Amino acid sequence: MAEWIPWTKGLPLKPEIAHLARILGISRYEAACRCMAVWEWADENTVDGNARNALPALLDDVAGVTGFGNALLEVGGLLVDDEGLIFPNWERWNTNSA
Repeated sequence: MAEWIPWTKGLPLKPEIAHLARILGISRYEAACRCMAVWEWADENTVDGNARNALPALLDDVAGVTGFGNALLEVGGLLVDDEGLIFPNWERWNTNSA
């Protein structure tokens, strides 16, 4: 586990963050920061970006916003399979933690 995770330049301006913000009725900046909280949780609690036995509602608690997990699914920032949650592109952003 790394002591840091990258903040991508222009994160609040990315289309998927803007879409997430619209779905949740929050600002793009709040959506970006809440994503960072979720990504920090994933970095701390998974080895490979797969949160086994977890449901999207867990991310509502992590982000502090009702519906956050399902909204993240809708914008492609999260996947779900039979084993739990999958954070796409994990290897791109969290290789120091893996």
